[in-house]
Amino acid sequence: MKILLAYPYREDTYRKVGFVLPPMGIGYIASVLRDNGHQVKIVDFNVTDRKTDFSDYDIVGISSDTSRYKSSLDIAKEAKKAGCMVVMGGPHVSYMDEDALNTGLCDFVVRDEGEMTMLDLCNSLEGNEAHAVKGISHLANGIVRRTPSRGFIDDIDGLVPARDLLDMNAYRHLEMGGRKMTSILTSRGCPFGCSFCCSTEFSGRKWRSRSPKRIVDEIEDIVANHGFNGIAFLDDNFTLDPRRVMDICDEILERNIDIYWWCFSRADTLLKNEDMIARMAAAGCRYIFIGFESVHQRTLDGYNKKTTDIMARDVTELLRRHNISVHGSFIIGAVDETRQMVMDTISHAKDINPQAVQFTILTPYPGTKLFDEVKDRIITDNWDLYDCLHSVIRTDHLSQKELESLLKKAYMSFYLSPNKIIAGLLSGVRGKGIKLSSIMKIFRGL
Repeated sequence: MKILLAYPYREDTYRKVGFVLPPMGIGYIASVLRDNGHQVKIVDFNVTDRKTDFSDYDIVGISSDTSRYKSSLDIAKEAKKAGCMVVMGGPHVSYMDEDALNTGLCDFVVRDEGEMTMLDLCNSLEGNEAHAVKGISHLANGIVRRTPSRGFIDDIDGLVPARDLLDMNAYRHLEMGGRKMTSILTSRGCPFGCSFCCSTEFSGRKWRSRSPKRIVDEIEDIVANHGFNGIAFLDDNFTLDPRRVMDICDEILERNIDIYWWCFSRADTLLKNEDMIARMAAAGCRYIFIGFESVHQRTLDGYNKKTTDIMARDVTELLRRHNISVHGSFIIGAVDETRQMVMDTISHAKDINPQAVQFTILTPYPGTKLFDEVKDRIITDNWDLYDCLHSVIRTDHLSQKELESLLKKAYMSFYLSPNKIIAGLLSGVRGKGIKLSSIMKIFRGL
């Protein structure tokens, strides 16, 4: 079958500052479909505005997270006009399948991990046997029918995204230390279950990893054939298995691959494994993104973070000693937070002084524990506003306007200090830190 996989456009702050990466999810699905005889094309509407002729395809598959949901429906509308079968997947529609199906623009929803379900669905549509495919939702006589869940792929080692179906030149705006950066995924699943994150539900609590050799083989391909020398490891927690991380680093060093890279990690894991940190630094690690979230332990416990505010300070100092920069993430807008509590977290961020920060407003995405906890507090189902920059739940002490004002205050307070402005001016020379131009783009985005 002829299949188009589409990634919807979203004008968010990440895009405004140039943080645009290839859509790896549909890249993996494209690879599996092509390997099994289907004709596949990928269109990422974040990097192209060219008109797409949907009538060339039998099936249009659309990836949809919450803030891109409306945009995904726009694509679906055009695809249906062209007579295509429309399949939607991704975290939003996995948990809001009924809404998607009732629009009349979506024929099937692929729930959770999509590779094998999408393959089975495309194969079955050729024989009109879609009702037997595990892991899908569809309408039958106006009623939502959900087939049994498929479960997760145990062995992900052989999965490699079809980068050749993407215009990789369109993703060359993102840099780290002067290196052009692109993304790679080396594991799936997360056992931690933070209340505001759907990763544990969408990818499973069981952590599944790829082998160090396969990972570094893919890195070599990215460097040699796609011209990138910066890597963003997009695993929810790249460092969950320290031994594996060190093996990856050893492979990079043994093959003499000259890259800079960053990853997601947790403060508690890093503090227990300084030998791992040293190996990471030697192998090119320059940035680590860590969710610190709040200075208040009650708030951290409410998020099920299993960390403390002291860890944030200690891990930032530890990584600084190894010349690794920290990108610290902080959340404001917990339902019981007061203005003073938010200001305490802003002061905490400035005190520990990571090289970069991300401040966001607590947002209840479908599929998260938080969504169920605050259901009666949600004040809008305008999914465009679920971008972590807008307040969408009623809190005990702060209005929407106050929270959004505090978010701007947080960024201004952190980035407009003299030290951060000087560091921004020197970032191009030092090959580290956030450029002043990027800081200004953040403010324009807000």
